[in-house]
Amino acid sequence: MMPLALLLGLTLGTGLALAFAAMLPTAPLRLDAALDQITTRTAETSDPRLLTARLASRAARARHPWLGLPTTDLDLLERTPQQYLAQRVRGTALGTTTGAGIGLLASITGVPPTPAVILGVVGGAGLGGMLPYFQLRDAAARRREDYRRVLAVYLDLVAQERNAGRAATPALREAAELTEHPLFLRIRATVAQAHRLGHTPWDALRDLGDRLRLSELAEVADLADTAADGAAIATSLHTKAASLRHAALAADTADAHSRSERLTLPTSLLMLAILGLVLYPTLAQLLTT
Repeated sequence: MMPLALLLGLTLGTGLALAFAAMLPTAPLRLDAALDQITTRTAETSDPRLLTARLASRAARARHPWLGLPTTDLDLLERTPQQYLAQRVRGTALGTTTGAGIGLLASITGVPPTPAVILGVVGGAGLGGMLPYFQLRDAAARRREDYRRVLAVYLDLVAQERNAGRAATPALREAAELTEHPLFLRIRATVAQAHRLGHTPWDALRDLGDRLRLSELAEVADLADTAADGAAIATSLHTKAASLRHAALAADTADAHSRSERLTLPTSLLMLAILGLVLYPTLAQLLTT
């Protein structure tokens, strides 16, 4: 039992150390060390950031979504591939350590240690490595839903700018300067970059909507494109904003109904438990007589 206890302690200690290291804040940037690294170029092969970049370039070529890089979701959440891969590596390490510890604990109860540890390591590594992928996907879905709601406000602002006599390009730019929401910041940066490069802002917004898989933003770009030809789009913008609000309200209503349905089973079990507590003295008395 002594080697088993040592291995169990080493595994749990490693897992706690990795968890503590993951919670530590990032170290501040040292300018002298950064300049020295740029000028000398020593130990390039052992640089963790370089290794992460190489891993990201290989993952970008993977075709399976679980193994590749979800570039659309990363762009939507404004995360780098290096951050995503580092999170998956940490999750795999923590899952492996936790799975090994669970396997060792199961072996104490009489389960054969080798299959238990192997099964725990494989299962923990797979779960820990895949958990960041599902978290990223869910976060991207919530961000797209939030962007659709905010886009309705942006459409109303653009329509107000058009009613005030602004042209299509100033209306898109000035409407995005009224708040610091992430979507407004992305639209503002996209319109400004298109202006610097000499491109039309609606083409840039259309590319942004396609890149983020936000079809509503591409529809705004199409409306702005028609406004550049002299069409009156204020009514169309208000109509599109109203449809987005109705879609958001329908989604909230469906979510509320689904939550109410999920509460049916716990409520029924609670009522049965209360009924059992009320009837227990009577039933116990009948059974004893």
